[in-house]
Amino acid sequence: MRINDKENYENIRSKITMKNLKSIIENNGFSVVKVAMNSKISDSTVNAYINGQKIPSVPTLISMGDYLNCNLDYLLDRTNNPINVNDLNKINTDKELSELIQIISSLPKEKRQLVIAYVKGILNS
Repeated sequence: MRINDKENYENIRSKITMKNLKSIIENNGFSVVKVAMNSKISDSTVNAYINGQKIPSVPTLISMGDYLNCNLDYLLDRTNNPINVNDLNKINTDKELSELIQIISSLPKEKRQLVIAYVKGILNS
C-alpha cells in the first residue's frame, strides 16, 4: 500500500475499532479518567477512541499501551493477545521457549488444545 493511497488508507482506517481498549480498561478495574490522565490526554478523547470516533496517534497509542501494559496491536483490535512488547521480547530472546511456541502454534487445533490442557493441568497440580 502506498501511504498516499486514500482508498487503501480509508479501508485500513475502517478496520480500527479500539474495542479492546474498553475491554482492558474494564477488566483491570481502571476508569477512562485514570487512563486519560496517565496517558496525558482527555477523558473525552479516550471515549472517542472507544466509540470509534477518533483513532489515536502513535505516541498516544504507546502511552496508553505502556500504562495498560499491553501491546499496540491489541489496542487496535488486530490481536486478542494483550501481551506486552517487553514480555514478548523476553520470549523471543529465549530460543528454546520461542521454538516451543512455534511448534505448538503449528499443531492442528485439536493437538494444540491437548497441549494447552496438559500444561494447565501441570500448573494446577
